Amino acid sequence: MTHDPNDARQVRDAEKREKLAQMRAADDVRAVMETEAGRRFVHGLLGICDLRADGYVPGGPEAQRHQDYMAGRRSIGIELLGQIEQHAPQQTELMTAEARAAAAEKQLADELATQEQDDG
Repeated sequence: MTHDPNDARQVRDAEKREKLAQMRAADDVRAVMETEAGRRFVHGLLGICDLRADGYVPGGPEAQRHQDYMAGRRSIGIELLGQIEQHAPQQTELMTAEARAAAAEKQLADELATQEQDDG
């Protein structure tokens, strides 16, 4: 069957399918963000996306290609962050708190290891 944008039934059916797809995506985001492992994974992905990077790379054509590449990564990160902030706002805050705690633990462990090497 060919899609007819003037057929009200086809338009309604397409809208229903789109609404169901959006609801499924929102449920998926919430499910991932409900687990500590999911939050850790998403935080890692957001880190790869360099959301806080300025994006500008000085130089010629090669720099422009790199800048375009980084802009694409950043764009994906912004989209992902928007989805999790919209569908799992409490877990977004929890993810950030957990990441800070993990970074502090890692820093402390690194400092202790350095002290042991210096003392050793």
